[in-house]
Amino acid sequence: MDLQQQRSAMVSQAAAMVVVMVALISSKLKRHRGEDEPISYGPRLEAEHREKNISLIYNSTDAECIAMLRMSRAPFFALCDLFRQRGLVLDTINSSVEEQVAMFLHVVGHNQRFRVVHQ
Repeated sequence: MDLQQQRSAMVSQAAAMVVVMVALISSKLKRHRGEDEPISYGPRLEAEHREKNISLIYNSTDAECIAMLRMSRAPFFALCDLFRQRGLVLDTINSSVEEQVAMFLHVVGHNQRFRVVHQ
């Protein structure tokens, strides 16, 4: 490759990097300003079963919570609050942050597949 081709490749890589950085900064600013569309809640399918599981975590002892999630209740809710505050996991129409974190911890803690908890 001659010098001209190397410069051309470097310029195209730099341009691609600038585009990626602008997109990243733009999305961060939108999230910071709250310009994302608000969550609209609608009827939730199979909500009773999931709410029953979450209420089981809320009302269980630490020993039962450790058996379900491999984590006691206080750190579990602190983790959910941390995810919610930093915007890492968001409430959706179909599931809350607690439900999403509980499903993940159940899958990881019990070495199962997501197919087991998808319902």
